[in-house]
Amino acid sequence: MQNFTARTFLMLAIAFLVCAGTTTVIYLSSKEPSVKKIPLRDRIDLAWEQEFEMTKDPALGYVPTQRILQAWDYTKGLIAAKSTQAIPGIQWVSIGPKNFGGRTRALLVDLNDATRKTVWAGSVGGGLWKTTDITAAEPNWMPVNDLFGNLAITSIAQDPTNPLVMYFGTGEGYGNSDAIRGLGIWKSTDGGNSWSQLTSTNNSNFYYNQKLLVSTAGTLFSCTQQGLFRSTNGGSSFTKVLGTGLGISGTNSNVCYDIEQAANGFLYATLRGVESSSLSGSIHKSTNDGISWGAAATLPISADRIEIATAPGNAAYIYALVELGSAVNGILQSTDGGLTYVSRTEPDDADGGISAADFSRGQAWYDLAIAVSPDNPQTVFVGGVDLFKTTDGGMSWSQIAHWYGGYGFQDVHADQHNIIFQPGNGNVVYFTNDGAVYRSGNANDAMPAISSKGGNYNTLQFYSCAMNPTAGSFNFLAGAQDNGSHRFTQAVLQNTSEVTGGDGAFCHIDQDEPQYQFTSYVYNNFYRSSNGGTSFTSANHGNSGRFVNPTDYDDLNNKMYCARSSNQ
Repeated sequence: MQNFTARTFLMLAIAFLVCAGTTTVIYLSSKEPSVKKIPLRDRIDLAWEQEFEMTKDPALGYVPTQRILQAWDYTKGLIAAKSTQAIPGIQWVSIGPKNFGGRTRALLVDLNDATRKTVWAGSVGGGLWKTTDITAAEPNWMPVNDLFGNLAITSIAQDPTNPLVMYFGTGEGYGNSDAIRGLGIWKSTDGGNSWSQLTSTNNSNFYYNQKLLVSTAGTLFSCTQQGLFRSTNGGSSFTKVLGTGLGISGTNSNVCYDIEQAANGFLYATLRGVESSSLSGSIHKSTNDGISWGAAATLPISADRIEIATAPGNAAYIYALVELGSAVNGILQSTDGGLTYVSRTEPDDADGGISAADFSRGQAWYDLAIAVSPDNPQTVFVGGVDLFKTTDGGMSWSQIAHWYGGYGFQDVHADQHNIIFQPGNGNVVYFTNDGAVYRSGNANDAMPAISSKGGNYNTLQFYSCAMNPTAGSFNFLAGAQDNGSHRFTQAVLQNTSEVTGGDGAFCHIDQDEPQYQFTSYVYNNFYRSSNGGTSFTSANHGNSGRFVNPTDYDDLNNKMYCARSSNQ
């Protein structure tokens, strides 16, 4: 997340005029689909492309994220060399929001807490967080350390043989061009009070850690873009055990997405396919704690990314959620421990904008999650854009949530990334998505009640901010990735109002007439307030320009400048 500088605006040329009481707009054509009445929470690929273009080093052609550590070392040197603050009298405090959380892939229910109320969460850009009472209406999430060498946390694991030993992996490796590169795996030996980087993972093999698992034998595994790695000495050293070059039949890739352990101790791991070569993704099985892996299982459908789920209470049941060509290609079930797989029915999302043949809306490479209940191997939850449940092993499905609470369903944020049950309790289930963390305490019911647990989990990713010019005012607008545009009104940590939805982008407050305020959705879609941000109405719908379209506002002449297309 960045606040873009003046260089952003050099490319801009087209203007639309905003007068005191009227708005003159220019409507532009585009090949993009029209923006619907309710802005969509999707197209994370375009958000990534936007971020990549704005932050890459032109000389290198990529984002040199390793420079963040160099910058921090330089900053520490400057601070140490000064006896006073850089700007005397300035104190920084977080003002939130505390009622919204950002994109989350990692979650762990702490085995050290017998009540199972302590939960850890990892934001893909906001670091490691912890709450000691997830059952509270508004959990008190606290950041563990804002100065880890890397804050792109994608997986958290705990040693079942010694729960004081914990790990988190970094680097979001799901094909996005600008995901924050990881820097390996961190370890704690005191229940998460202190953490240190595993030096064995400070290398390119561990830049992207999709999934960590500690087996019941205490063996640590990491799914990376370079293969599946195994450690029997607490991470001091690793051996690659699955991926290309090892002679395992049916292996077509190094990219390992998932690893799960069945109730009998057997392990199942997946490798991505290579679509350009028509080479399918694969599921492999180990019966000796990952020392050796069998040939790829025969699957009835082609695959690229594969997410798997094992039934905690029945080793025979294995499920696979399969992506191909960015869409969900099917759901597979095995009832013989992975020897054979059969296709099951796919959920049909009630949303008319989501194809019945693909409940991920073309984003299965990005949002894809599956989990099996500890209480019943036939009860499974899956997530794409929305959430679904089956109680008959995938023969039929019920939708249990919708991304804005439409079609009569409860509101759960879009883009599901992880589903986990509380260990040994099929009635408690957690969901992580682009809106942080959600929980249900009655998962066994036909329609589980799901509530947000993102309060105080301050991890939204903001694109821009605008401030009111009035002296002493704490009125701000800020646009957030996949979480709309927010209105701030206080000088303390606060609940904000999401004044306009979808992806929040650039926003402005007129500096000599602050009653006029503007937010934007993607491309040239703008909203306008004439009452100081109390309410907004649509000012222009046009799908030209960039996904997050840079704009600048001329307060004196009431003109806004925005990009239309290349050099326009």
